[in-house]
Amino acid sequence: MKLDEVPQDDNVIYRGGRKAVYAQEQDGGYAIAPSSGWNVEEVATLQAVDEFRRLEREAWKSFLDHRSSPLEVWMYHRRMTLPTLSQCSGFWQWQVKRHLKEGVFNALNPKKIAIYCEVLDVTLDELHNPKEPE
Repeated sequence: MKLDEVPQDDNVIYRGGRKAVYAQEQDGGYAIAPSSGWNVEEVATLQAVDEFRRLEREAWKSFLDHRSSPLEVWMYHRRMTLPTLSQCSGFWQWQVKRHLKEGVFNALNPKKIAIYCEVLDVTLDELHNPKEPE
């Protein structure tokens, strides 16, 4: 996109801020230009956030029914997917998937739990006792 075409749609996600994007200058080179967002980007982001909230609520219900671990609630609360949590924690995806089961999670050793606490930026108590989603 050209420098004078950089979207300035005042995206609510940026809360009045701006982000840097690359745009083409008149001489053909590229420069960093500020953007207040694009309506299409805003809609897509808000839809993704709504989906994570829905998944978090479902995970909460599964946690209350002892069908899943609190790890699943936190994963969605932090806007992560299985692959994302796997990459951040250093565990294989199949391991994280197993850790989402209540029985497996409850048997994890303290080192693995500490990794999840660090990745999710929660205390041990918070990890084990997630709050009900809003």
